[in-house]
Amino acid sequence: MYAVIDISSTSISMVVCGKDGTHTAYKYRESLSALSFTEGGKLTEHGVEKICDKISVFQDQCKKLGVEKLYVVSTAAMRFIDNAEDVFEAIRTRTGAIVNQIDGETEAYCDCVANEKFRSVKNSVIIDIGGASIEVCDLSKSGREGINCLNFGALTLQRKFVKSVYPDKEECAKIKKYIKKALSKAEIPVEEGGTAVLVGATNRSVYEIYRDYYDIPESEEMTIEMDKLKKLAKKLIEAPDRSHLLIKNAPEKIYFIVVALITLVQLLKKLGFKNIVVSDYGVKEGYLKMALTGEEKAEPSPFFPERPVKEIKSVEELAEHIKLRQKAGKSPKRKDEKSPEEKAESEENKGE
Repeated sequence: MYAVIDISSTSISMVVCGKDGTHTAYKYRESLSALSFTEGGKLTEHGVEKICDKISVFQDQCKKLGVEKLYVVSTAAMRFIDNAEDVFEAIRTRTGAIVNQIDGETEAYCDCVANEKFRSVKNSVIIDIGGASIEVCDLSKSGREGINCLNFGALTLQRKFVKSVYPDKEECAKIKKYIKKALSKAEIPVEEGGTAVLVGATNRSVYEIYRDYYDIPESEEMTIEMDKLKKLAKKLIEAPDRSHLLIKNAPEKIYFIVVALITLVQLLKKLGFKNIVVSDYGVKEGYLKMALTGEEKAEPSPFFPERPVKEIKSVEELAEHIKLRQKAGKSPKRKDEKSPEEKAESEENKGE
């Protein structure tokens, strides 16, 4: 088996597949908003530790599952921070993982590779709404042609326009105006009567909310009706009882899923689709296929390395270490301080 870990803007996820990269055996996802751990355009030390902790958990799972080869990729999460190289080096030092940074075009192409079966569908276009980027891919084009990448996503729109958890009507209007302007500049072609193929974790969460709201039975064929999606968007913008539906189906995305739905509706209206389907395959599956065929020069990572203890070399690093331990509810131990077990053993020795 083979595995891919993806460090994205809103989570760290892993897929474990067979050798052909299509038969998925396991999927894991841990919620983590990299943008929430940035200060002055840089990922903080606390953010780095969070990422390393979650990668370590996935590495342990790889060992238990008998994974032969692991690839770690980073998508939009690291494309928009200023200290990405330092973060990659820290990840390698602490976990052994080697991060393959991929650009927006490659990310979109991975979606295409993972969803080759839809190329036979007339006027089919992939839409992947991420936290910090959006990819739109025309599957009627060959190779990397027909790929459009927008440098904003649901999370960046949330942070830019929304003051609270959910956008109000005025904020929704600003978001819609921003998206329309961005789509106009991107010159994305209209596909009247075509099929939209929704990929990625955010679109899948939108579908789960849609399926629950309309009480649709679970099925391998996941489809969406545009009119129903518009009604759902209105419900999530206006209805005071929306939280229950969101917490039930997308708890880790509750703070930006409404914005994601608004964004999706605007994209679908702009492109004029007749049919909307949801795919379970995305960037990780596509990247694995490309890595195994050699189409993408990917560097594998060790999945169960010896994890070195970070050496503290300065007073500043010691202060940061103490602060982080205190946040975690742990006080730094002095060299001459004994643990409870050592103290008990010492008392017993005295008694003897």
